Amino acid sequence: YGWFRAVAIPLTWVLHQIYAVTSNYGIAIILLTVLVRGAMYPLGRQQAKNAQKMQELAPEMRRATEKYKNDIEKRTAAQRELWQKHNYNPAAGCLPMLVQLPIFVGLYRALSVDIELRQAPLIPGIRWCSNLAGPDMLLNWESFMPAFLASRTGYLGPYLNILPLISVGFMMVHQKLFAPPPTDDQQRVQQQVLKFMMVFFAFMFLRVPAGLCLYFVTSSAWGVAERLLLPKTGAVAGAGPSDGTGGRGDGGSGGAPRSPSTSPGAGNGRSAAQSSKKRSKTKRR
Repeated sequence: YGWFRAVAIPLTWVLHQIYAVTSNYGIAIILLTVLVRGAMYPLGRQQAKNAQKMQELAPEMRRATEKYKNDIEKRTAAQRELWQKHNYNPAAGCLPMLVQLPIFVGLYRALSVDIELRQAPLIPGIRWCSNLAGPDMLLNWESFMPAFLASRTGYLGPYLNILPLISVGFMMVHQKLFAPPPTDDQQRVQQQVLKFMMVFFAFMFLRVPAGLCLYFVTSSAWGVAERLLLPKTGAVAGAGPSDGTGGRGDGGSGGAPRSPSTSPGAGNGRSAAQSSKKRSKTKRR
């Protein structure tokens, strides 16, 4: 178990207790992952709320970046002022992740070395995913794939494994939901690099044991659902840019449009009406 022995051993015990009830290690892995994610729900929700607020503040940050693109100090000050205005702390999103990391790595280690998963099927009686300690082996593609890829000594192996691809797909959706819109070219490049890294992970995960893939799929699906079910706060709804130019109505700077009773021509109109009444009275006399 390595450094995460203190976390992995209790999780392994819980996994075996769930298996004693369900008699299926696939279901036990899914329920254990749900149990762990449920216990970490307050931290995960806080992380999702921080990601949501960052996405809502992204248009304001983009305007500040464009306004002060040649002045780093003013741009940083404008972003800091925006964060303070909306009570946003960028470092707050890292704390839940750091707390969850040992638990998730411990669960990963528990699933990767547990010998009870060997020859344990996901669905009894079906050849696909008949060994949770090995790849799921959906389709034998050795006959129509290049030998250096699909042979038993090739990189991809003789079988197409679908669970790793589903895992990476959920990870990409999870990343897209949590990543804020880029505010400058540097962030845009970083997000493009992360997308290419996901493709790289897909090749790395192709021969990952099916039990670990079940963990990744369940955990990522929980994170996606947690983010999608989070209500929108509208933190910056109706707020103008931080430089004070926003919030103008059609009537000019500084607020709502002028009503007809307060427009410059309203007083002249009343004076003209009063003068007309006086002239009509004089004619009657």
